[in-house]
Parts: sequence; C-alpha cells; structure tokens
Amino acid sequence: MINYNDLFVSCVAMLGSATAFAVGIGPWQEPYRLRTVAMIAQRYGMPAARMLWITIAIISLVAGIAIARGIRPSYARPTPESVGPKI
Repeated sequence: MINYNDLFVSCVAMLGSATAFAVGIGPWQEPYRLRTVAMIAQRYGMPAARMLWITIAIISLVAGIAIARGIRPSYARPTPESVGPKI
C-alpha cells in the first residue's frame, strides 16, 4: 500500500538534495555565508565548502530514496491511520 506521507517526505528530501547539489556546483555565493559553511571555507578553503554541500546533497538523496522505498528500522511501523483510507 502506498504511504503518501512517506512519498511527500521523500520528495522534500530529494528537492533539498537537488538544491544542495546546485549550491555545491553552481556560482551562488550566498549559501557560503552560513556560519558553519563560512568557517569551513575560511579554514579549509572553498573546495572543502563545496564538498560539504555535495556531501549534504548525497546524504539527502540517499535518505529520500530510503524513505520512498519504505526502508525503516524494525521498531518503526506506520500506523494504519497514517497510511491512508482502505479501499
């Protein structure tokens, strides 16, 4: 049965992944003003800050795919109400 809540969350994670990847390879400078990213760029250089964004993109993509496929810990089971109405 399709869990629409999981599909929504996975789409949000994949959109976040696409955004982080675009920041990592694109010409934007504003995201590099975030405090943590700015500290990494200042200490290790801009290539390390770009790799941080690409790493965030990869982690978000993997999480989105796992959520869409319904992969979850054995102790986490969706309730019947969260899955949707029975047809």
